[in-house]
Amino acid sequence: MTAAAADVATAVPPQDSRQPDRRVSVPAVKIADVPRPSGPLIGRSVELAALQQRLDDAAAARGAGAVVLSGDAGVGKTRLLGELTRRADEGGLLTLIGHCIDFGDVGMPYVAFSEAFGRLVAEHPELGAPATEPDDRIERGALFEAVLGALTSLAERAPVLLVAEDVHWADQSTRELVGFLLARLRHQRIALIVSYRSDDLNRRHPLRRTVAEWARLPRVERLHLPPLDQDEVRELIRSLNVEPMAEQEVRRIIDRSEGNAFFAEELVAASVDYAGTDMLPAELADLLLVRLDRLSDDARHVIRVAAVAGRRVSHALLAEVADVPDGVLDAALHEAIDAHILEPRGEADYGFRHALLAEAVYDDLLPGERVRLHAAYAVTLAKAVDGTAAELARHARESHDLPTAYEASIRAGHEAITVGAPQEAMRQYETALELGAALSIDAAELSRLVVDASEAAYTAGHPHRAFQLVQAQLEQVPDDLDPILRAELLYTIATASLVVDDLDFDVLGATAEALRLVPAEPASKFRARTAALHARAAMYRNRVDEAERWATEAVQTARELGRPEAAADAYTTLAVLRRRAGDPATAASGLAQAAEQALTAGEIRAELRSRYNLAGLYYDQGDLDRSVATYEANAERAREVGRQWMGYALESRVTASIVRYVRGDWDESADLARVDGESPPALAEAMLAAAGLAVSAGRGEATAADLVARLRPWWQRDGLVAILSGGAAIDLYVDDGRVEAALGMHDDLVALLSELWQQPWFLGRIRLSSLSVAGLASGVASRQAAGRAEWVERGRVLVEAGRTSVERAQPFGGRIGVEGIAWQARLEAEWARLRWLGDVEPPDADEHVALWQHAVEGFDYGHVFEQARSRARLAAVLRAAGRAAESAEQAGLAREVAQRLGAAPLLAELRLLGTPRGAAHSAGSTSLTQREHEVLGLIAQGRTNRQIARQLYISEKTVSVHVSNILAKLGVGGRTEAAAVARREGLLR
Repeated sequence: MTAAAADVATAVPPQDSRQPDRRVSVPAVKIADVPRPSGPLIGRSVELAALQQRLDDAAAARGAGAVVLSGDAGVGKTRLLGELTRRADEGGLLTLIGHCIDFGDVGMPYVAFSEAFGRLVAEHPELGAPATEPDDRIERGALFEAVLGALTSLAERAPVLLVAEDVHWADQSTRELVGFLLARLRHQRIALIVSYRSDDLNRRHPLRRTVAEWARLPRVERLHLPPLDQDEVRELIRSLNVEPMAEQEVRRIIDRSEGNAFFAEELVAASVDYAGTDMLPAELADLLLVRLDRLSDDARHVIRVAAVAGRRVSHALLAEVADVPDGVLDAALHEAIDAHILEPRGEADYGFRHALLAEAVYDDLLPGERVRLHAAYAVTLAKAVDGTAAELARHARESHDLPTAYEASIRAGHEAITVGAPQEAMRQYETALELGAALSIDAAELSRLVVDASEAAYTAGHPHRAFQLVQAQLEQVPDDLDPILRAELLYTIATASLVVDDLDFDVLGATAEALRLVPAEPASKFRARTAALHARAAMYRNRVDEAERWATEAVQTARELGRPEAAADAYTTLAVLRRRAGDPATAASGLAQAAEQALTAGEIRAELRSRYNLAGLYYDQGDLDRSVATYEANAERAREVGRQWMGYALESRVTASIVRYVRGDWDESADLARVDGESPPALAEAMLAAAGLAVSAGRGEATAADLVARLRPWWQRDGLVAILSGGAAIDLYVDDGRVEAALGMHDDLVALLSELWQQPWFLGRIRLSSLSVAGLASGVASRQAAGRAEWVERGRVLVEAGRTSVERAQPFGGRIGVEGIAWQARLEAEWARLRWLGDVEPPDADEHVALWQHAVEGFDYGHVFEQARSRARLAAVLRAAGRAAESAEQAGLAREVAQRLGAAPLLAELRLLGTPRGAAHSAGSTSLTQREHEVLGLIAQGRTNRQIARQLYISEKTVSVHVSNILAKLGVGGRTEAAAVARREGLLR
C-alpha cells in the first residue's frame, strides 16, 4: 500500500474491547456486493452522458470532477450508477463504492468510506500493506488529508471513480469529509459521485444546506434524476414482462408508478401475483408507509383524510372533513408537504406526491375508519362543497348510503357523457344499475337507465356489453311495460347487434317489433329513427326493397317534423343502396351530402357511418389518396368528440392502417395500429393489432407469429380480426416453409368466417385462396411426383373456391372493386405457377407470362407490396422463358420496393433471381452459368430432361447439352452424383 493509503488504514484512534474498530479501511458494516446491471439501461441518456463526461475527464487527466446526483427513492439512481460503474470497469478505472446507512439518530462515522476502502483492499490486495498501530491522537484534519492522499495516490496508478450513495443518511463527519474532498479536487484523475434521495430532504434536514454549499464549488455539478417519461416506463414494463400485457394494464401501471422505476417494477410483479386487482404488494406498501412514521399525529390524521379523498383534494373539502382547527390544519399540511408526502396542486388543492402513497395510506386504514371518513365526505359534498357527482357517488357508496349513491351515480353518468367520457359514463351507469337492483327501483326507471348504460357502452367501444345490458333487461321486464320504452330497448339492442359479428340475434325481428310498438301517427322523431334503423338492418340482410322503403319513410317523417337529424342515418342507407345498385357516382355524392347533413344536425354516429362508407367507396374505385384521407379524418373527428372507439370510428382507423399498408406507407400504417399511451377497449386493441400484422408479416418480424397466437381467441368475437390476422399468418407460415400450417390456417378461417358471417362466399376469400395457392407453389417443387400431383389438386379446390367467391360475393351492382379484381388476377397467376412448378398441366410460356403481367397490372391501383411481389414472380417466369433482360427489369423494380419497405421475405425471394453463385467443384474448374445452376437445381429435385425443358421453356435437346456441361464441370459421372456434389458444395439455392 502507498504511504498515503497506509495512513488511511492506521491514522485513527486506538481501539479497545469496548469500542468498534473505526479504521476507515475496515468494513465495519457489511453490505451486499454492488450489483452490476444485467439488462439495458432505459432512458437516462442525458444524465448518463453527464456522468460519463466525468469519467472521460478523469481518464484523460483533464482534472478531477464531481457530480451530486439527486432523485426520489426508487427513481433509478442506483441503476444509473450501476451502469456508470460498469463503464468505468470496462474503461480501466478503479472503482470505489460506499453506501451510507440509516442508523436513526446514532450515526456511524465514515461508513461509506469504510466500505469503499474495505472493498478496495479485498478486491485489490496488491494495493494493501501491513497496517500500523492506530494512533489515538489523530486529528480530523489529518484523517481527511489521509483520505485525499490515498485517493490521489491511487489515481496515479489508474483513474479513480469514487461513488458515495445515500448521503441523506450520512452522519455529520461523513458529510464534512465529502465536502472536504469536493473542495480539494484539482487535477487528480478522480471522478467523485455523491447521491441522495431528494424526497428525504425536508426543510430541517442538515444535508439541504450542505448540498447548496457543495454546489457552489467550481468542480461540482448538480444533477437531478427526474421520473421516467411514459415511453420509458412502457419500455421498462416490456423489458420486465416476458408475456405482452394488454394496453389497459400497461397504462394502469404507467399511471400508478408515475415514472418511478422501482414502483413500476413492483407493479409489474404484482400484475402476475395479484392479476385482475389493484392490490399493492405488501413490501411496497410498507416501504411507502415508513414515510409517515416520523410525522406528528396531526399530520398523519390529515394525510389519512386526504387519502380517502383520492389523488387530489381541495383545501375547503379537506378542512371540512379533517375537522381540526385552522392552525392545526395549516401546521399539519406544512409538515406533510415538507416531508414530500403531499404537495400543492393549483391554487387551492393538494395531491399526493406519489399516487401509490395515497393507495398505501388508504389501504392501511381500518374498515370502520374508512366508512366514517367516506360518510363525512359524502355529507360535505352533498352540501355542494367543491366536488362532483362522481365523487359524491363514490363516497356515498363506500359509506353504504345507497340511495344517495344511486342518484349521484346517475348524475355522474350524465356529466361524463356531456364531457365526452363514455367509458366513465358506462361505469357510473352500471354502478347505478347494481344499486338500483338493491334498492328495488321499478322496472320502467331501470329500463331507462339500461338504455343510457347501453348507449354509453356502445359509444365507449363495448358493443357486446351494450347488447348484454339490454338483453338482460328485456328478459325480466314485465309484460305491461310502456310500449315506447320497450321499443327504446329494442332499438338500443339492435343498434349494438349491427356491429357485432358473433351474435345469434334476430336484429330484423327486433327492429320490426320496435316499429310495431311506435305508432306512425302522430309522426315522431323516434318513429323516424326506428324506421331508419330497420332499413339498415334490412339492407344488411340483403332485403333491398324493404330497406329502401323504410329509409324513404324515415326521410319523409323527418321532413314532416322539420327534424332532419332524425333521418341522418336513413340518408346514408339510401346512398349505400345506390352503391350496391352499381351507381358509385351517385352513391359518393349522396354519402358526402349525408355526412354534411349529419354534421350540421349534430348526429355524430350517422356522420361517422357516412364518411366511413364514402372512404370505402373511394378505395373500391382505386382512389387511395382520398380514401385514406377520409378514413383518417373520420377517426380524428371521432377522437375530437370522445368517440374514438365507437363502431365506424374504430373501423375507420383500422382501415386507414390497412390502406396505408397498401400504399406502401408502412411506418405510418404501423403507427396507426399502435395504441401506446391510449386506453382502448380490449376488442379495439385486438382489431388494431390485427391491422398492424400486415406490416409485421411483410417485414418478416420475429414477433409477428406470437401476435397471431394471441389474437386467435378474438376470431370468434370479430371477423375483421380473424381475416386480418389469419391472412397475415398464412404469409408468415409460407415464408417459414410451413405450408401445411398455412393451409390449415386457411381452412380454419374459411370455416369460422362462413359461420360468423352466415355465408360461405365473401370477397376476402379470393385473397385467402390466392395466398394459399402461392404457399402450395412455394413448396411443390421439393416434393416427389405423387406429392406434386396431390398439391396441385389441393390448389385446384382453392382456385375453384376463389372463382366462386368472385361470382357470388359481389355486393356492388354485380361488380367487385379494384382490389378484388387484382386478387382475382393473382389467383389465376398463382394457379399457373403451381402447375408450372409442380409439372402438372403446366402453362406454356406466353400464357404464364401474360397471367403474371395481368397480376402486376391489377395491383397497379396502388398496392405497392403486392405489385412488387407479383413482379418478382413475373421475373422468375421471364427468366425461365429466356427473357433475361425483361426479368432483370422486373426484379429490379420489385427489389427497389422491397428495400424501401424493409420487406425481408420478398428480398429473400428476389435473391434467388440474382446472379447465382458459380462455386467450382475443384480448383481450376469452370464456373457454372446461371442457366446451368437452374438446371442443376431441377436435377437435384429429381426432374427428367423433359420436365426440366417444360419448366425452363427450352427444348429437351438444350437441356441435354446443359446436363452434359454440368457433369463435365463438376467432374462427376451421373445426375445422382451431380446432385450430391451440388448439395455438399452449396451450389443449390
